Formats: sequence, C-alpha cells, structure tokens
Amino acid sequence: GFANSPSAFYLMGYSATPFYIVSALFFFIPFALMMAEMGSAYRKEEGGIYSWMNNRVGPRYAFIGTFMWFSSYVVWMVSTAAKVWVPFSTFLFGADKTQVWSLAGLSSTQVVGILAVCWMVVVTLVASKGINKIARITAVGGISVLCLNLVLLLVSIAILCLNGGHFAQEVNFVSSPNPGYQSGLAMLSFLVFAIFACGGIEAVGGLVDKTENPEKNFAKGIIFAAIVISIGYSLAIFLWGVSTNWQQVLSNNTTNLGNITYVLMKSLGVTLGNAMDLAPETSATLGIWFARITGLSMFLAYTGAFFTLIYSPLKAIIQGTPKALWPARMTQLNAAGMPANA
Repeated sequence: GFANSPSAFYLMGYSATPFYIVSALFFFIPFALMMAEMGSAYRKEEGGIYSWMNNRVGPRYAFIGTFMWFSSYVVWMVSTAAKVWVPFSTFLFGADKTQVWSLAGLSSTQVVGILAVCWMVVVTLVASKGINKIARITAVGGISVLCLNLVLLLVSIAILCLNGGHFAQEVNFVSSPNPGYQSGLAMLSFLVFAIFACGGIEAVGGLVDKTENPEKNFAKGIIFAAIVISIGYSLAIFLWGVSTNWQQVLSNNTTNLGNITYVLMKSLGVTLGNAMDLAPETSATLGIWFARITGLSMFLAYTGAFFTLIYSPLKAIIQGTPKALWPARMTQLNAAGMPANA
C-alpha cells in the first residue's frame, strides 16, 4: 500500500531503494509471474491457491498451507481493525486523536476496540451481499491510493521546479539517516520489511474464476500490477526526499511507523506552501489539509483491502477445499453466491 514507501523512507531514507529493487527483482516479479501462470492454468477453479497446491503437493499440505495463509489474514484484520481509525481521525481532526477518545467512562483503548468490532461486523454484512459490492468498494480503495501517488508525484515535481531542483534530503543510497538502521543486522532485517511490502498479490488468486476472459486478462493484470508497484515503490521513496529532510522532520520522538504517512504528507504540503512563498500560517494550514486528505484516502484504501481479504482467503479455504471437511451450513451459499455463514 501507499504507507509502505513512507515507512521505508522513515526507516532507511534513500538507502531503502536498493532493498526494494532487490525484493522486486528476486521476489515480487517472479512471484507475480507464478500467480499469473497458476491463475491462467486453473482459471475455472474456485479454491485459489488451495486448488493450485492441491494439484502439486496433495490435499493435506495444500490445506495446511491455505489454512496458515488464511490465519495470517485473520490476524492482520484483527490488528488493523483498530488501526483504520487512525486515518479516519486524521481526516476529521487533522491529527491522530484516537489516544484521547472516550465514551461513557471507557478508555481510548476500549473505545477503539469497540469501534473495531463494529467495523468487522459492518464489513462482514456488506461483503455477504455479493462480489459486486466487494468489487465496487475495492475499486474506490484502489482509486484513492492512485490519487495519493499522483499527488505525491505532481506536488514533488512542482516543489523541485520552484526550488530550482533542490532536494530537502541529501541523496545517499548507501547509508541510512536513521541511527537505528545503520548496522548490518538492522539493514538485513529491513530486507524482510521490503519483501513483506511486496506481499498480498496472492489474495487475488481466489478471484480468477470471477475474472472475464481470465486466461488473458488475469495474467496481464497481475504482471502489469507487479511492474507498476515495483517501479512505484522506488519512485515514491525517492520523491519523499524532495520535501522532507530526515533530520529536521523525522528525528523527533513523536514520529513513528503509525503516523509517518501523515507526517510526510503534512511536510509535503508545508514545503509546497513555502516553495510558493505563502505565509507560514498558510503553509501550515496547507500541510494540515494534505494530512486530512491523506487520512480519508488511507481509510478508503484500508476499506478496500478489508473487503478483498475478508472474502478471498475465506473463499479459498471454504469453497476450494472438500465440502466434507466442513458442516453443511458453512458451505451454503446465499442468494448472492457468498458463503455468508462462514
């Protein structure tokens, strides 16, 4: 997602770029090619990666692998159901206020927890209405992320032109400005982060049977997306240095991986205002609105991700595996063709 490039810049600065290039060349693009090949070969299968593994390693290991994959997304959704309220709060208030939310004597943690439960209930109910609902909401999330990347690109180009080609951050692809990521072991651990940022494309494997003309369109879509994402990550990391100096903006104790996206987007807005010779107050206001818009866009992006991940892994493990493994009610499809009970 969009938040991966701000996190990379925060942890490693420009030196994150080689790690993302290596991850793309030796993991992401080969993995995408495998997904495209499998999707085209098993285009009529409903089970996604379960069906693919079942024909290669047998049903036992296919089920174990699919269940582990499904469980990882359950853990992700549980943890992220609370995290989605950070961008929502940023959109409403211009900053993350979730730590001070309270209701009926409940602490902020309890309030966010209740909101997370309500969020999961709403997502489940809407997703059970059919794949068309999921597709529309996912499209909105994808468009919001695309718009954020376009804003970053266009505003960064404008700042470069207005500042005479000057970068806020010195270009250095070798060493990290972050004191915590200068040792060899720390830099090696970042490679895991870069690989993780390229994960998730396998989730669309369970939707190949829902794709029109999948033997052509699915493979083309997967490969095109992998190339665009690979280039986009490296370009985005490079562009953050146009508007943000690591030591001046990111070295304070209030910046962390939870709010780094909004800190960088706010800095982007402030730097644009300064480059346009606006008053300091106007530049600060512009930065706040950049953070607000980012909050809304990230909330929509999380929404799209939730609707995809609440359905695709479940579809693989319920509809792809033998029905004898599950109670009859678990495999029943509703009028919209969804395993609503599951």
